[in-house]
Amino acid sequence: MITPRLCAPAYELGEYAEPVADLPELQADPAIAAELTAPAAGFDTYRWSDAPVVELMAAAVQRTLGEAGVPGDEVDLVLLATDSLPHGRAAQRDVAELLTETGLTRATASTLGLMDCATAMAALGTAASLVRDGSARHVLVVSGDLADLAAGGDRVVAGGVAIASDAAASALVSATAAGLPVLGMAHHTSPPTASGGGARQELTAKVTAHRELFARLAAHHPHRPEDVRAVLPSHFARMVLEIYLSDVGHGGDKLVLDNVGRIAHCLGSDPLIDLADRLAGTDPAGARTAHGTDDGHLVLLGAGISHLAAVLLGGRPLPDASEGAP
Repeated sequence: MITPRLCAPAYELGEYAEPVADLPELQADPAIAAELTAPAAGFDTYRWSDAPVVELMAAAVQRTLGEAGVPGDEVDLVLLATDSLPHGRAAQRDVAELLTETGLTRATASTLGLMDCATAMAALGTAASLVRDGSARHVLVVSGDLADLAAGGDRVVAGGVAIASDAAASALVSATAAGLPVLGMAHHTSPPTASGGGARQELTAKVTAHRELFARLAAHHPHRPEDVRAVLPSHFARMVLEIYLSDVGHGGDKLVLDNVGRIAHCLGSDPLIDLADRLAGTDPAGARTAHGTDDGHLVLLGAGISHLAAVLLGGRPLPDASEGAP
C-alpha cells in the first residue's frame, strides 16, 4: 500500500488588503462589527482581488510545483475545490488556460463542490485515496474562491461568523515526493437545525457533529487526542471553534488561528494556508522564520455551515522516494 504525501502547500492572497472595520456591512451593524473585531474573533484585515480566481490559483500552483520539485507534465489529475468558476463553457476555457499556464499538460482536471468550506479537505482525502491505491502518482489539489462569486458578494459570512477574503491555495498529493504522510480522512454532514430551536440546540448539534467527525477519523486511523500536536482549521465561526474542539480534546494551544487577523476567512483555502505558514515558520504578521515540522500528528479541518472534513497528517515529512532520489 502506497503512503500518500502532502507536499509543498502554497497560496496566493488577493492583491489588495483592506481593514475589516471599513466594510460597509460592518459600519451598518455596530453589534456584528464589535463581535467580529473583538480579540475572541480577531478579524482585522481582509484580502480582495479584481482578477479571475484562476489567476490566484496559477500563482499558488506554480509555487507548489516548484517547491515539490515535480514537473507539471508529471501530474496525473487536478482536483479543483471552488465555487468561483464561471458558468458553462467559460469554466472549461479558464481551467484549460490554468493547465496550460502551469505546465499541467498531461493532467485531467475535475471540480468538487457542494461542501462549502469543507470541500478542499474532502478533495485532499480523495487525492490521497487515488494515490494510496495506485490510481495516480501525483494529484494536485487546488482551492480558491472570490467572495463576489462564492459568497454572493457579501464579505460578512453566514450572518456574522467570519469575514471572507479572496485567495487560492494548492498542495501536491504524491506517491514519491517529499512531504507529510496523509494518514486518514473523515467527513460529516449535518442537516440544518430546525428553525426556532434556539442557540442551545444549534450549539449541541455542532458539538455532536465535531464528536462524530473526530470519532470517524480515529476509526479510520487509530490515534489518541494527545497524539495531535495542532489543528489547523477553517476560520469559519472562529469565536466558537474553541468550544467544539476542546470537547474532543483539541482545544487550547493546539488550535492554530494566529493568522486570522492577517488573512480573515479564505473560505476552503484556510487549512492549506495555515499549513503552508506553519511549515515555513511564518509568524502572524507574515514574516518568515525557521522551517518548522512536528512530531506527532496534525489535523487539517475544513468547516462550513453543514459540512465538516478533516485530514490527519503525520507531522514528520517522508523523504523523496522517486527513482534516482538521493
